[in-house]
Formats: sequence, C-alpha cells, structure tokens
Amino acid sequence: MPFAALRPCTYPGCNVLVNGGRCVAHSTKKVERDPIVKKLYNSQRWQSIRRRQLAEHPWCASCSEEGKHVGAREVDHVEPHHGDAEKFFAGPFQSLCTPCHSRKTANEVLHPPIKNV
Repeated sequence: MPFAALRPCTYPGCNVLVNGGRCVAHSTKKVERDPIVKKLYNSQRWQSIRRRQLAEHPWCASCSEEGKHVGAREVDHVEPHHGDAEKFFAGPFQSLCTPCHSRKTANEVLHPPIKNV
C-alpha cells in the first residue's frame, strides 16, 4: 500500500520532513511575541493603517509579480521595524497573502541583515 509523500514541517523556515503538521521540535513550542510589539499590533492606529492598506491594495504584491491574483490578508512591513514604534507606523507597507508573509517573515528571522559596526 503506497504512503503519502513527506512534507516540510509547517513551522516557518523549518525544512524537516514529516507526514503532516509540525516536526517534534515545533509541535509544542509556542512562540511568544515581544509584549511591546504585541501592543503595537493591537493598537487602533495599526488597525486603521492595516484596513486602509488592504482596501487600497487588496492583492498580494508578491503573487502579483508572478502574474497571479491572490487576495492579501496580511500587511507586511517592507523593512523590519524591530519594535521601533516610529518605523512600525511609518512603513513602507505591502499587502501579502498569508503564505507569502509567513515565508518572508521566516526568512527575516533565519537570515537577519548584517549590521555594519
């Protein structure tokens, strides 16, 4: 009897092959967002920016570059803000679908930019 092909763990950036879902290392691991950043995302100001961005740019920017029309559900900070409130609210922003946003965010976490000292 044939078995289904293994798939990568659904945890962003993890490439461990599993039957489905997450690998053992990520199955019970809960990632907590920094409380300061969480407060920024929960603010009325951010919710207003988010609504406006998705209304003005309803398609995923990344998918659109490939000629696909996929509805955006996430508002991405083009440049990582690292908790800096000024950068957080100033943008620039782009609308992305959830898979593209997860992929971009995981890549930023795994490969942070090198800072010149």
